[in-house]
Amino acid sequence: MSNLLIIMDMNNAFAKEGSLYSPRTEKLIQPIAAYCEKVKAAGWTIIALSDTHDEHDVELQAFPEHSMAGTEGPDIVAELRPYCDYILPKYTTGGFFEMLEASKSNPAYDLRAYDEIHLVGCCTDLCIFNFAVITQKHMEYEFHMKRLDRIPSIVIEMPLVDTYDGLGHDAEMINAFYPRHMELNGMKVNR
Repeated sequence: MSNLLIIMDMNNAFAKEGSLYSPRTEKLIQPIAAYCEKVKAAGWTIIALSDTHDEHDVELQAFPEHSMAGTEGPDIVAELRPYCDYILPKYTTGGFFEMLEASKSNPAYDLRAYDEIHLVGCCTDLCIFNFAVITQKHMEYEFHMKRLDRIPSIVIEMPLVDTYDGLGHDAEMINAFYPRHMELNGMKVNR
C-alpha cells in the first residue's frame, strides 16, 4: 500500500491565463511544487487531473469556454509537470469517473490501492469538493456492500487548495465553509 497525491486542475487555463484564470490558483504553484518534491521523495504516486473540454461538454453551459482540447489550456503548468507520474484529462468537475475508467487499464488509477489520497489544487468548491465527496461516498457504498475491506483516507491539504473570486463567488467564504462540509462527509482536512 502507498499514498497518492492528486493535483487538481493546476493547468495553464486556471493558473496562467484564460477565461477562468485566477491569481489565487497561480499562487498555489510553488507551494504545491515544494509539497510534490517532499512526497515524491517519500515514494508517493502523483497523478494530475486536468479539465479538458470540447465544445459539446455540458460544463460549458455553466462556465465560459476553457481548457479546450487541442490548446495549451489543459496542459499541467510546467513547474508541476516533472513531478507527475500520470496526467489524466477530465471532462467533469471532479474527475472520479475518469479515474474509475482509467483504472480498468492502469492499476495506478485504482483509488482502492492507496492508504491515503491527498488532494491539492483548485477549486475548493468544485473539482476538489466533487472529487472528494463522490470518491468517499462510492467507497462507503462499496464497503457497505462488502466489496471493500477498508476505505482509503481522503485528505484535503487546505493550505494547497483554493478557489477563485468572482461575482457571487466569494473565495474566502467558500474556503471557510467547504472544509468543514468535507469533514462532515468523511474527509480529513489538514489546515
